[in-house]
Amino acid sequence: MDQFVFSWIDYVIFISLLGISLLIGFYYGFCSKQNSVTEYLFGGKTMGYIPVAISILASIFSGIALLGVPTEVYLNGAIFIYNPISTILSSVFTAYVTLPIFHKLQVKSSYDYLELRFSKTVKKYASVLYTVSLIIYIPMVIYGPAIAFSQATGYSLYLIAPTVCIICITYTTIGGVKAVVWTDTIQFVFTAGGLLTVLIVGIHSVGGFSKLWQISSDGGRLELNKFSLSPFERYTFWNMVVAGFFVNLSYTAVGQKFVQRFLSISDLKDMQKAVWLNMIGGIAVFVCIVITGLIIYAYYHDCDPISAKLIEREDQIISYYVLEITKNLPGISGMFFAGTTSSALSTMSASINSLSGIVYDNFIANLISESPNNDAKAACIMKIISAVIGVISIGLIFGLEYMGTLIDMSFSIRGAVEGPLVGFFLAGMFVPWIGNLGAITGVSASFLIMAWITIGAKWHSINKTIRYSHLPMSIENCTDLFNVTSFESVTLPPLNPENEPWIIFRLSFFCYILTGCMLTIILGLIVSIIMKESNLSEVNPEHIAPLIRRFLPKKKYEEVPINEKCQIQNSAN
Repeated sequence: MDQFVFSWIDYVIFISLLGISLLIGFYYGFCSKQNSVTEYLFGGKTMGYIPVAISILASIFSGIALLGVPTEVYLNGAIFIYNPISTILSSVFTAYVTLPIFHKLQVKSSYDYLELRFSKTVKKYASVLYTVSLIIYIPMVIYGPAIAFSQATGYSLYLIAPTVCIICITYTTIGGVKAVVWTDTIQFVFTAGGLLTVLIVGIHSVGGFSKLWQISSDGGRLELNKFSLSPFERYTFWNMVVAGFFVNLSYTAVGQKFVQRFLSISDLKDMQKAVWLNMIGGIAVFVCIVITGLIIYAYYHDCDPISAKLIEREDQIISYYVLEITKNLPGISGMFFAGTTSSALSTMSASINSLSGIVYDNFIANLISESPNNDAKAACIMKIISAVIGVISIGLIFGLEYMGTLIDMSFSIRGAVEGPLVGFFLAGMFVPWIGNLGAITGVSASFLIMAWITIGAKWHSINKTIRYSHLPMSIENCTDLFNVTSFESVTLPPLNPENEPWIIFRLSFFCYILTGCMLTIILGLIVSIIMKESNLSEVNPEHIAPLIRRFLPKKKYEEVPINEKCQIQNSAN
């Protein structure tokens, strides 16, 4: 790696990104009104749909996606190309199911809906789960780009990660959602620029698109006919589409950090426009990411740096590739690493901002006495909460080293929480027979089961009793460049039957959220029926998805003759 180094131009580009982000935060913190809850969390509900769509897009494509997906394509093929199908389906669901309900009810957060549909206890319970989920997720978002930048510059991960986090915490805490949206918009320019630049240079480096396609096909990376229905296979068409649909729901449809930005738009039609823009941009970016993974494979198809022990982690393959192909092109690698860091900053800032609102609303608001300055005090408290969450995230970053690849880590750890949470909302909107006790019981049982599966699968993976194979790689042309002794690899002994894990621990991590969601709904419905909570007459139709409202009992009106009605009115007068 000593031959691949940052130039001064690369450093200028990277530092410019961080500087611009700070300036935007300071501008909105000191030159824009931030003295109320509405201003701090929703930008006064005056945000335009274009910057909101770009902001959400930037948050979705975190460093996990930009670094993790190309790695998975490099190792396992382009099966991820089916993911845009689930993106389209989840966008339709968001635009025509969840957002109209949230907008009509004029909720301040997606969790306010749960209070209206079930109870305040359910809202607080869901808020706790979501808080845990995001606090776990934020360190993962920063960890990937921090490793990549450390690999590029030689600076320690333990220096880079806290530095980037502190900058993000500063502008998010000071500037509120306006700073989050506008920094996300600027940062997405870096993300898109870095991705497109590497894409163009990469296609040229492998000899053109036709050569790329041929090498990928010969290496089995374009074999997409994986239609197995087994949820225990790691990557299949159905995992990408069906399970991916539920993964996307946990983001854009009910995830507070996304819903909060949709709610910063006042008009429902503009909200839907933001969804469509986000969908189109998301599909375009995702296709570029998949192609990037194929480019890396085509470049290293006969000399795999992972097998040759030239990199320590599989997730470092894209950073290694970018540094190698751009070593004679100053500024290109700086743009790419600025882009990956931008995506991480976007996700982290949105997460911190939404968490500050959730924590304040559920656990602090009731403790503060009402006064004329209460709104300004609330905004100040949320800024403090944002800073505390950021500091906690910094501390958790250093426990992720042995948790697998970024994609595996993200889906596995969050799956235990996100699945039950999505089940909460779908139960509320689509299963009116589920009551308060059923919802809490279903989510609790689902969370415990999914936590057991997640922890068990991770334990077996760390102890090598669960092993996932990758598509073949070659090192046949590495001997001219590197010492052949570095290619020696350790072959693990076969497992004894008594050491093989239970089949449930082999569940594909893509299916965690789907499984948790289904468990919540099924168990919640069973408990509600047993406890006789299924009284549909008590359910408000506005809390239910339009498709299901037909199953609710019709309101009965008693006919009163006109003369009798007039007598009643006269007697009342």
